[in-house]
Amino acid sequence: MNRQEKSSAIGILKNEFQSNEAAFIVGMQGMTVSQVESLRKGIRKQGGKFQVAKNSLLRKATQDLPAAQLLTPYFKDQVAVIFVPKEASSVAKLICDVSQENEHLKIVAGCYESRVFDKDMVKFLGSLPPKEILVAQLCGLLKAPIAQHVSVLNQLIARLLYVLKQASEKQS
Repeated sequence: MNRQEKSSAIGILKNEFQSNEAAFIVGMQGMTVSQVESLRKGIRKQGGKFQVAKNSLLRKATQDLPAAQLLTPYFKDQVAVIFVPKEASSVAKLICDVSQENEHLKIVAGCYESRVFDKDMVKFLGSLPPKEILVAQLCGLLKAPIAQHVSVLNQLIARLLYVLKQASEKQS
């Protein structure tokens, strides 16, 4: 790789770190080509991008980026970076599932919205339900107290109507 190719690769990696919501670093030492390709396809289906680069290029690409610079200690051995523009939890779930099936895939670290976290947080992020389900659960939590108040008010109205009906029957 000559200097021009290296600087181009560094520019591409820097752009990926800046333009994506999340980046996950995975160790892939010992994985076969077919395993890597199936992982790549799964990540592509989720909207992510699987990128393999030299550790020195990754270090140079993250040199000027404040949050991504904290990822530098994780660039050792044979690693790949998975860039995710949105819905990072679904890609994290896919990575966690594949790492459970394949012992060669190791979750190393992650960077999500300018915060760097370790493999345990990546696993936690992967255990979260999709965004739509979380929003639905939140709406249900917000709706519950209001629904209870409406139910109590309806019971009060029903009791009032029952009392009025009893009073009108007594007068007749």
